[in-house]
Amino acid sequence: MKVIKILSLALAATAFVSCANEASLQEYYVENQQDNKFIAVDIPTSMFTNTEELDETQKETLETVRKINVLALPVKDSKEEYEIEKARLAEILKDEKYQLLMRYGSNTRKAEIYFTGNEDAIDEIIVYGYDDTKGVGVARVLGEDMNPQKLMEFMKSLDKGDIDVAGLKGISGMLQTEIEK
Repeated sequence: MKVIKILSLALAATAFVSCANEASLQEYYVENQQDNKFIAVDIPTSMFTNTEELDETQKETLETVRKINVLALPVKDSKEEYEIEKARLAEILKDEKYQLLMRYGSNTRKAEIYFTGNEDAIDEIIVYGYDDTKGVGVARVLGEDMNPQKLMEFMKSLDKGDIDVAGLKGISGMLQTEIEK
């Protein structure tokens, strides 16, 4: 009887430890967003300044996006810390709930795009990337039932200038300044 109790306790402890080791991207973000070494930005969709000029389809698409989270670690002084965080993010994204959509880059520079949810109703789009001279980062586009086709059309609208993203220019300038420091 004593052996069964010890064995049960050991199995329970092993199960608990193995579950605790599987970090999610959300946990990673929360853990590091207050760390001064990281640059963390939360971008609400209200930063798009001329949403009243969008057509109905564009408005519906934008309404499926709640916010964008960006977390980046510039290389700066610690190449070792950069390598550790790059490996941690790569390990988190190996989880089967993150489905690879696209990958491009080389040995020193890489970007990958993942999603969660199903192909017709995406809940999260993740852009993970690194550059050995600049740093490592991850962006999460959080939403509900986002349609990939409509999102691609929406992104084309950004390229054509149909949507004014002047509110985002200050954020991109701030990120560039922080990375250069």
